[in-house]
Parts: sequence; C-alpha cells; structure tokens
Amino acid sequence: MNILLAEDDKVQNRSLEKHLVDCGFQVRTAFDAKSAWDAAEKDPPDVILLDLQMPGGTGLTFLKKRNASSRLRNVPVIVITAMEDALVRRMAEQQGAQTIFSKPVDLMLLDVALESVRRKLSQPRTAR
Repeated sequence: MNILLAEDDKVQNRSLEKHLVDCGFQVRTAFDAKSAWDAAEKDPPDVILLDLQMPGGTGLTFLKKRNASSRLRNVPVIVITAMEDALVRRMAEQQGAQTIFSKPVDLMLLDVALESVRRKLSQPRTAR
C-alpha cells in the first residue's frame, strides 16, 4: 500500500516513515501542504496521513481541495495532529477524515487504522 505522509515536524515525519516502511508500506513524505498536494496530484496514494498544521496551508484546506478533486476525493485520509480543539477536529471529520489521532501517534492504533484501509482497498469495487 502506498502512503503519502504529510507532516512538517522532521522528527515525527522520520519516525512515522521508519515505522511505516518497517511495516512494509511504500511511503512518500511531504513537509508542507503545497508539496503534499503536489505529490498527491502527481501520483495519488492509497492513503494520506495528514497533519492539520503545516506550513503553506492547513490540513483542513487540503481536505477541502481533496473533496473537490475527482482524482483524490476517494483517497482515505488519516489525520495526525497536536491540535486538541474539538471544533477543528469536528471540521476535519466533516471534511472526510477517516480517523483522527493525537500526537504522539499510538503506532498500534495507527496500524489498526491502516489495516482497515488495506482491507477496504482489497474488496471488490461493488462491496465498497
């Protein structure tokens, strides 16, 4: 499964990337909203791990653009954030975030969420 990891914190980014690669995923990383969007548009991933606070735009803006894109609107998004604002989290859910994890991310829970995405992707299209 191909994952786009959009996280501006270099330590978090590298830590998550290492974990995901060790789990057998193909991972591309982005450190700001613009490069994340460009990477997703160029080669749509199977799933996006998205920080809500990044340079160059917010995760909420990214989600809105994703929803408007015929090419990306069906790509599942898992949000990873340090924001505890309930309103912002609710807005992310309304924009289609599959799951929202607080930082630091519980890797076991992330693995469960990614396995759920993998199962959905492996189902025949009519079953989705």
